[in-house]
Amino acid sequence: MHLNHANLPVPNVPATKDFFVQHFNFEELPGPGSDKFAILEGKGGFILSFMYDKESEGPEAMVRYPKNFHIGFYVDTAEEVREKHAALSSAGITVSDVEELHRGGFDSVTFYCYAPGGLLVEVSAQG
Repeated sequence: MHLNHANLPVPNVPATKDFFVQHFNFEELPGPGSDKFAILEGKGGFILSFMYDKESEGPEAMVRYPKNFHIGFYVDTAEEVREKHAALSSAGITVSDVEELHRGGFDSVTFYCYAPGGLLVEVSAQG
C-alpha cells in the first residue's frame, strides 16, 4: 500500500493550481474544468487535488489549516534547495531563509513558503 493522493481545501483553486504547476512541476489532469476543483499529478505519480473551500470567501481568503500542517518536497541536494529558494524568490514569492536544521537525529537544509490561500510548503534535502 502507498499514499497516492491528497485533497486539500483552498479558497482560490486556480491560483493554487497555477502555483504548483509553475513552481513545482505538477501537471494538470483532465477534470471537471471548473474553478472549484483541480487535479494535478506530480513526480512519481502523486496526485494533489484542490477543492474550493466554501468556508473561506474571496481571492485573499486564507484556509485555517491546523498548526504545523504543511506539505513537503524532498530534493536530492542542498544545492537544489537553494536553487528552488532563489527561483521562488525571483518570482516574487515570499520565502523563509534557507536553514540548516537538526531535528530528531535528521539534519536537513530547508526553507518554507506559502502557496496561495495559506498552504505552508516545505522544501528540503538531507543536510
